[in-house]
Amino acid sequence: MLQSASSLVAPTRAERAHAFARPIINGGLNARLRIMRLQTALSDAVSESVGANVTGSAASVNGPVVEAKVPWYKKPCAFQELNSVEDLLAAVSPANNGGRMAVVDFYAGWCACCKSSFPALCRIPKNDLLAENFNFYKANIEVGDFASFIKKKGVRGIPYVLVFNSDGSDLIGMGASFKKMESLRKNLDFIATAEKKDFVLDPNGFVMNR
Repeated sequence: MLQSASSLVAPTRAERAHAFARPIINGGLNARLRIMRLQTALSDAVSESVGANVTGSAASVNGPVVEAKVPWYKKPCAFQELNSVEDLLAAVSPANNGGRMAVVDFYAGWCACCKSSFPALCRIPKNDLLAENFNFYKANIEVGDFASFIKKKGVRGIPYVLVFNSDGSDLIGMGASFKKMESLRKNLDFIATAEKKDFVLDPNGFVMNR
């Protein structure tokens, strides 16, 4: 069968371009629709995530409040803090000591030995005999003139305890590291019950009458 002349005419350049572009255009539209749907889904997911984070933040605000960490030397302790050498001298004076001797612990916040001995040190005033005979104080050598004060008394390291008589005079000094806590307690027991308040340390670090 013979084809008509019109069917034998070659398509024009415009027709060929249109025929070639049709699937690309259709594919592009479909791809754009898919991208739009994906963007919508992502937007919804982000909204839900933000909502969840906001809810979580609100819950944390309403939850328990986390307190700032307290330095070890500011934790509760029966040793009263002194702020200056003047405070120390006033505390140990007969006018203010109530007839009791005084134990003053010298420390620093950076001192690891001071930190390790602190809990055991704070338990010493719980002893009834010691509580009856001593007032207990602590002094940070980073504050005021405490560093020069103990240096003049020949103290070479901390933690260190100075014991003052009820008349305000020096009685004796001794180390106060964790390893020396037991000897410190025994020394204070001895000082509290001794009739003669004149002491020296033996080679093992224990108090004895001069």
